[in-house]
Amino acid sequence: MLFTYPIAATANNWISTTLLSVLQTALEAFQQGNEPLVFHETIPDIYQEEFSRGRKFVELYNAFLDECRNLEAQQHDLILAALSGQNHFPGLYSINTTCPSIAETLPAVHKATRALFEYAFGKLSDLRTPGSTLTIRADYHKIVYSHLENGCCPFCGLELLEAPDPDLVDPDLDHYLAVSKYPFAGANLLNLTAMGTICNRSYKGANDILLDELDRKAECMDPYADEHVTISLNGTVLLPGDGRGPTWRLTFNPDAKSRNWQRVFKIEQRYRINILEKQYKTWLEQYIHYAYENDFDISDRDSAINAIRKFKKTCAFETLPAIARLKTDFFELVETELNHPLESDRMHNFIAALKKI
Repeated sequence: MLFTYPIAATANNWISTTLLSVLQTALEAFQQGNEPLVFHETIPDIYQEEFSRGRKFVELYNAFLDECRNLEAQQHDLILAALSGQNHFPGLYSINTTCPSIAETLPAVHKATRALFEYAFGKLSDLRTPGSTLTIRADYHKIVYSHLENGCCPFCGLELLEAPDPDLVDPDLDHYLAVSKYPFAGANLLNLTAMGTICNRSYKGANDILLDELDRKAECMDPYADEHVTISLNGTVLLPGDGRGPTWRLTFNPDAKSRNWQRVFKIEQRYRINILEKQYKTWLEQYIHYAYENDFDISDRDSAINAIRKFKKTCAFETLPAIARLKTDFFELVETELNHPLESDRMHNFIAALKKI
């Protein structure tokens, strides 16, 4: 990820924490041979009014109880482990931590859990934290948007998100851990990320962000931690010869921890095809225009280098962060070759020839 989400946006997480506590208490009652309390007797007084506005909570809670009531103690343990494990943030992102699912072992309980938490997820757009004038989702969106670089999707840096406004549609709120497999985290704000529509619907979908392409547990980036990926074009061959364009190479740091992000969102392919291959000629034309407008004579190598150094600083002002970073790095490579004892003449001749286009 190019940048991350503010942890402050997850402060109003009481729907998730309350439901998880309610279900845990119910399962523990079953284990002790007791009948759980009815739903509203388990809700803290401060949230009673808001939960009462969700008319299906009682029905879905009772459906969950019905699926768990006659299970054995060992099966209750499996459900409790899934409940806890699926909300073990950020620990579950470690390669050494399992995140249990009951989708296959207890499919009926899994289905009832998913129905309850998908409903709770929908209620993020309706319910308000006591004392707030905004819904939970609207408050989340407001905090996140003010933090994001240029209001852009952190997963790709290529898609602008809608601003928080009652007349605009909120951006997709993605389940980072897919609710189809990890439903106990279905309303947990720590598992929800405002995401661009293309990233969410075309790439992320129901992909399991915790597993690699061979379904093995993988390192995973925490969207709410201070974890950023830097991207470099080091190793790119700008002038391979034979009239071909650059041979692009993208490197990521950290690499291992970001591999699932790279894979799921097809970052390298999208950057190479949609940005680098499509725009590098335009960038060079912009550089030539900049040099001309600012009286740099690029037929002189030193002047061409000075123009690169000046122009490179303007790249950071691109609206889309991914383009800003790749464009900056591209011109850093050009500058490096202009200063290289063996490559400088070839690169300078290429730059000088562009002036005539």
